[in-house]
Amino acid sequence: MNRFPLQILLALTLLTLAGCGKTPGEYVMPAEPVLSRITLTGGLWYDAMQRESEYLRSLDPDRLLVHFRKVAGIPSEAREYGGWEKGSSELRGHSIGHYLSASARMAVLANDTVLRKKCRYIVGELRKCQEKNGTGYVSAFPEEYLDRVENIQKVWAPYYTLHKILAGLFDCYLYLDDEEALETARGLVRYLYGRIIPLGKEHFQMVLDHTEQGGMNELLWNMYAETGDTVCRDLAQAFYQHSYFDSLAERKDNLKGYHANSYIPNVVGVAREYEVTGDITRRQIAEFFWEQVVNARSYVTGGTSNGEHWNTDPYHLHTELGPGAHECCCTYNMIKLSDCLWGGTKDIRYQEYMERALINGILPSQNRETRMSMYYVSMAPGYYKTWGTPDSSFWCCTGTGMENFSRIAEYLYDVHGDRLYVNQFVPSRLDYSEQGFVLVQNTDLPEGSRVEIVIESEKPVPLKIAVRIPSWTGDDYKITINKKEMKTRPSPGSYLFVDRMWNPGDRLEIDFTPVMWYSLLPVTNEYVTFGAGPLVLAARFQEADVPEDLRHRYGPYDGNPLEVPAVHFDPRNFPGQLKVVDEDKRWYRVKSTTGQEIDLVPFYDIHREYFSIYLPVEKPSGKMNQIRVDPSEHI
Repeated sequence: MNRFPLQILLALTLLTLAGCGKTPGEYVMPAEPVLSRITLTGGLWYDAMQRESEYLRSLDPDRLLVHFRKVAGIPSEAREYGGWEKGSSELRGHSIGHYLSASARMAVLANDTVLRKKCRYIVGELRKCQEKNGTGYVSAFPEEYLDRVENIQKVWAPYYTLHKILAGLFDCYLYLDDEEALETARGLVRYLYGRIIPLGKEHFQMVLDHTEQGGMNELLWNMYAETGDTVCRDLAQAFYQHSYFDSLAERKDNLKGYHANSYIPNVVGVAREYEVTGDITRRQIAEFFWEQVVNARSYVTGGTSNGEHWNTDPYHLHTELGPGAHECCCTYNMIKLSDCLWGGTKDIRYQEYMERALINGILPSQNRETRMSMYYVSMAPGYYKTWGTPDSSFWCCTGTGMENFSRIAEYLYDVHGDRLYVNQFVPSRLDYSEQGFVLVQNTDLPEGSRVEIVIESEKPVPLKIAVRIPSWTGDDYKITINKKEMKTRPSPGSYLFVDRMWNPGDRLEIDFTPVMWYSLLPVTNEYVTFGAGPLVLAARFQEADVPEDLRHRYGPYDGNPLEVPAVHFDPRNFPGQLKVVDEDKRWYRVKSTTGQEIDLVPFYDIHREYFSIYLPVEKPSGKMNQIRVDPSEHI
């Protein structure tokens, strides 16, 4: 629900009339801001997208296809990839789905013909494997894995892998208009329908309670919405997991003990079900879940989980600062859920969370030199970053890492009715040439403070725009239209509505005043994090002198963190406790209890150093939870 106090509505009315002469009788109704309309033009996200594109280009489709061909009995001379794509890994095949989802988007976003050709080649080869199998089945693991999951026998998440494959095929259809990809996906769905529905509802619920299904329900609802195929609808309903959702429907938090990244994608599917069917109970489930995870189980970075699980009651995060915390897949899926929920409510809280998680959870997870992604982001003080390798990791977070930097464009803009929303701040162009205008966004965020919206057109355009005014700005920020300052402004944490006749070259400029902030870790308040505007600041220490092989594990499991000094923290003297080092870069210093000056920098500026997002207050806290889970062994 949108919450606009009366004074804000009055402010918006003034902004509506300012500079217009008269209010237009009819406004342009922008079409959906699909990916083909958007171009990133610079900044940190553009650089990250370019790096990810290079990695996608470097991967060999034939190596990704090795085990699909083996299952189908098709000879292949290609060498398998390592890590979770090895023949000994029961999750082999999931990476090709992530690759297709990422590359299809990147092909459109960057007009990349190489990736477009690679996607079409992979789709064609998967179709050949499916035809050779003769049943609609296509995967890199044998059908025997499905026999085992159906019989409640130990096997590593076949539905999870099939979801990735189906999602990749469907994305090739959506973004590249590849009809063969859609038909291949529908063939696999029909195969699964023929196996799952005869099991009966009660038995299949037992199956779901003993495996990880990924986001199968979301994918199936997406396919049903696109094709109207009732097989997709009926199978989506079968994947509704009662052990997850029945208590949430009663607004009961049952999350303690659950595997986080098994749970979150299911809730994305429930939110999608609401969008497709209008079932209000599904939206209520998703909203309550979001509140419990974001408000009661998330770190300041927007990440969640410790050792892949929620181990405590709500808000009890003081025991969850582990080296294997903040699994990146969880952040990826929570962003998807937030985007879905915002679409149904326009509640700005969802966009605020997305900004926090994108800038402080996703952007810092990419290695700027090797282009590789992280699995765990340590929340324990004094550890260091670890990343996968180009051809011998292929973890789940390697896969979502492929997608993260092509999905960013999807989160920037939206349309509701006849209003165009600017939700996230990234330098970009939004092309509505057929409707007579292009919207250009220039910004120096997240490091800076300025956002400029320019309307390029050949003649005046009557257009309604909404720009998010983030909660992290002070009340003294400035708005100008064509250099004329607006005296009345919406409060931080709301939207600025500007409804006017835009002349060619008109400029809406907003100069935010990012505030310094702190966050104490509940429930004991023994740890504190500092921030500036949208940025989480991390304490940066010397470079971590560890063997290189330790840099390529899921997380920093050597058990030898740097000892992080405590800081005196007095909220009554904040931000006076922080010393400015470089205002432009958002670099600061804080003193420890021993007088040591500790550097604080944006978390995405941490590379090979020891770091600490959370600093102990006054004195080191008691023994931390050291739960360590090997992600390759799921029970």
